[in-house]
Amino acid sequence: MFRFSFAALLLGCLVTPAFAAMHTTLTIPLSAQNGSGENGTATLTPEGDKTKVVIEMKNAPAGSVQPAHIHGGTCANLDKAPKWPLETLKDGKSTTLVPATLTEIMRQKTAINIHKSATDLKDYMACGDITQAK
Repeated sequence: MFRFSFAALLLGCLVTPAFAAMHTTLTIPLSAQNGSGENGTATLTPEGDKTKVVIEMKNAPAGSVQPAHIHGGTCANLDKAPKWPLETLKDGKSTTLVPATLTEIMRQKTAINIHKSATDLKDYMACGDITQAK
């Protein structure tokens, strides 16, 4: 009994945040920007060497089609070029399998950004910092 408890304790001490991130689902709040009134969540779930990203927005305009990406940086200082494209939101929803582990995504400063439309990428409707997730 003592050996098992000690072994379990030792294993628990060896589990790193990166290992924990590989097995943890994160929910990122997406906050409205530029007066859009659009907010919601992005749920990031490890899927082996990929990450499933599910976005659900509230107050998205009916019939809207909005591009989304994971960008480097933060919402306050977003890199213009996307790191990973996400499936376009249709009526405020999208699901994407990103070709990167959750650990890799979290290791960098990254943010999820929702654009107004494919023809109006410069106007941001919502954003959420992945690095600041709790």
